[in-house]
Amino acid sequence: MRRYEAGYRLLKEVVTQGVIGAPLIADCAHRNPSVGDNYTTDMAITDTVIHEIDTMRWLLDDEYVSAQVLYPKKTSKASMHLADPQIVLLETTTGVRIDVEVFVNAIYGYDIQCEVVGETGVARLPEPSNVLLRSEAKRSVALLTDWKKRFIASYDVELQEWIQSVESGTISGPSSWDGYAAAVTADACVEAQKNGKIVEIKLSSRPALYQ
Repeated sequence: MRRYEAGYRLLKEVVTQGVIGAPLIADCAHRNPSVGDNYTTDMAITDTVIHEIDTMRWLLDDEYVSAQVLYPKKTSKASMHLADPQIVLLETTTGVRIDVEVFVNAIYGYDIQCEVVGETGVARLPEPSNVLLRSEAKRSVALLTDWKKRFIASYDVELQEWIQSVESGTISGPSSWDGYAAAVTADACVEAQKNGKIVEIKLSSRPALYQ
């Protein structure tokens, strides 16, 4: 659904139009206040970073070739069985390097960040709209703590565009191939979690149906 979020679409437009030149690096962060005890280390990929995996492939219009996962110092707020935070490193066919910090016990709020460094400039994902306060001798903006409030509007856009595409007879948006690419990449990331190595990401030949 992030493909349908207003901020990501603005970022996509800047990148696609070449406003910052060719992308070189992408820095991302996916932070949650906390997760339940049933949340496992591999879910950091399959339940959390899967969003960045799909979104960055769409944003950069590029395929992945390798994945690696690093483990920084563990937070004391995580369950015993959970490695948290983690850093996921992805490389694309054109050589763009993507780093995704996934931190699911960040405590302070639900925080999604994305910055693309290009040859001639830098583009950053806009912050969610919120009221700027001047109160009690401080200037502040409240942070979200619920992912649904961060992305709820994108679901409406997604559904509306699907309805319109059905009416027009021209289906657009992500395909099952995009889902396949995300799943293969996630599998490679989970493998990298376990072996600590750089894991190759290799897709099957794309059927003509998806050209």
